[in-house]
Amino acid sequence: MSSFRGYSPLVYRRIGRADLARVELLDLDPEQVERYLDPLSEIVAAVRKGPAHSLIGVELAGELIGFYVVHPDRRDAACWWLGWLALSRAHQGSGHGGAILVAVRERLSRIPGCRRIRLLVVAENHGARRLYARHGFRLVDIRPRTGDLVLEHDCGDGRPEGQVTPLSLGRGFASDASGHLRLRPKAGPHAAWVIGVERGPPGLAP
Repeated sequence: MSSFRGYSPLVYRRIGRADLARVELLDLDPEQVERYLDPLSEIVAAVRKGPAHSLIGVELAGELIGFYVVHPDRRDAACWWLGWLALSRAHQGSGHGGAILVAVRERLSRIPGCRRIRLLVVAENHGARRLYARHGFRLVDIRPRTGDLVLEHDCGDGRPEGQVTPLSLGRGFASDASGHLRLRPKAGPHAAWVIGVERGPPGLAP
């Protein structure tokens, strides 16, 4: 892709399992990682164990600046989840979060049978909720134990909307004292207060 007036577009490349350690070099905000994400080494390990997980690197001018993870819902063949989403701290607040969501929608909408894209977000994350609403995500369910919101994007195949299938916990994940799902038990919601880092629903690791 060519640049326009010095603007370099984001480039998305799937990172193979042999190269997953690249994401551990990202300069993420340590507080965001501790409170909202998970250690990058644990995310890499989870993706390696999940045969259907895809980790997509986000590059700007040849530099890896972030990533996101997508995976299918084991209990609903028509649904895919947007999992972990992270941007290096030097590239937050530049509109990249919205661009990444557009890329996620376009990527998953091309998958045969994918009718819905879902993610989890805490109710108090108003900035993220506004961003998701602008990109066509709507509230479809609330997890009763935690109050986490299930947001869904309809890929527009014309099929009537159905009920949200229950979320499932997979092996290797745990709930903290508040009921939030984590790779390891600790306090903290799924989503950052900004688009810098964001946890999607785990629970699909084998």
